[in-house]
Amino acid sequence: MAEYVIMPKLGLNMDKGTVVKWLVREGDIVKEQDEILEIETDKTVMPVEAQTSGVLRKILVAEGEEVPVTLPIAVIGDKDEDISKMIEEAYQKLGKSKIIEKNGSKIDKEVFPVTEEKSGMKLKKQKEESKKISPGARRKAKELGVEVQLVEGSGPGGVVIEKDVVSYCQNHKEIKVSPVAQKISERDGINLESIKGTGAGGRIMEKNVQEVLAKTAEIDKVEEKIPYTGMRKIIGDRLSQSKFTAPHLYFTVSIDMTNVIALLKRYNRDREKRISINDFLIFAVAKVLSEQPAINCSLIDEEIVYHKVVNIGVAVALEEGLIVPVLKAANQKGVTQLSQEVRELIKLARERKLMPEDYQGGTFTISNLGMYGIENFTAIINPPEAAILSVGEIKKMPVVTEESEKIEIRSMMKATVSVDHRLIDGATAATFLKQVKDYLEFPESLIL
Repeated sequence: MAEYVIMPKLGLNMDKGTVVKWLVREGDIVKEQDEILEIETDKTVMPVEAQTSGVLRKILVAEGEEVPVTLPIAVIGDKDEDISKMIEEAYQKLGKSKIIEKNGSKIDKEVFPVTEEKSGMKLKKQKEESKKISPGARRKAKELGVEVQLVEGSGPGGVVIEKDVVSYCQNHKEIKVSPVAQKISERDGINLESIKGTGAGGRIMEKNVQEVLAKTAEIDKVEEKIPYTGMRKIIGDRLSQSKFTAPHLYFTVSIDMTNVIALLKRYNRDREKRISINDFLIFAVAKVLSEQPAINCSLIDEEIVYHKVVNIGVAVALEEGLIVPVLKAANQKGVTQLSQEVRELIKLARERKLMPEDYQGGTFTISNLGMYGIENFTAIINPPEAAILSVGEIKKMPVVTEESEKIEIRSMMKATVSVDHRLIDGATAATFLKQVKDYLEFPESLIL
């Protein structure tokens, strides 16, 4: 019996996924648990396994398309099984039209978004659907006044593509152009076929060519344009929602890291895998969060949830955007174990090999931009968490020490905590940050 392949939901915050690559083709035999495609979530690229065995009868969503979770993206069934009703229902859910032969056993490959209402254009639409035509070719045919049904296609499977329309126009339509416009086009290499004239009878005038030149000059100033989709868009949408929904409150302190640097220098002296300052920072923050659970909370389904376990997210910058793998039960681990786990999670994140459980369940996040020379910044809270700590560069600065009341050169670092004021009061946030400062300025107290 035929079954749908659906866009899986791989995380609590995942509502859409993008098909990156189909690993099998229509007509291929697949077995249960075979990897049949790759999808992109807001965090990573993941393979999707078949949940049943059979023949991949129909691919409903092309590579590059973004689809809400749980919607059908393909059909697996028996070789001769009638799946026409399943395809019709799937296309309705996906907002697409379809062409089904009378026997219902074969489906045309061309799929068009449903954009027209049923009207007197129905016969014309049916005629157009009998030929496979790309959306770009339709737009170009309309622009040049070409009857698209007369154009022969050179694309895969005979599909009519944009260049076919342009070529047809060159061979079958006389271009009307003024002498001045003709001269300018020859001088600057302008393709007249792509210009819609505004003169009498569609004649291309000088101003039409000049407009094209102006647009070309504007485009030449742009190095690159890429779609605002995939991970970048999902991250942007989520953080925008966080920023404009949760009232952010910020607190900043300067922390003397001189003693931490000295302690780690002694500790790492004879070790192959060294403990970093960031590892020690995570260790200290986990300790404070276990002591002050009012910070270690989340807003989930209109309820404030206080967590017993401390799961710290570590922000990692990728080219596509920011990803936050999570150190589970950080408050129950020593600094050496935390260091090993941080190193492995960052490696998996950069290789795009994180599993969903590796970046889910965070209760607090640390974002460290000190290695980029950033002295201080305020981070946006990663929902559903209620707080995030942003850490800047450690710099040597002249400081008046409390003990000696003398000016000394110390290694100073600024740290800012952003909290959701709906869940966390200012005094609670200030107490948290003060305790982090105390532990880092007197690191021996963490291990005594």
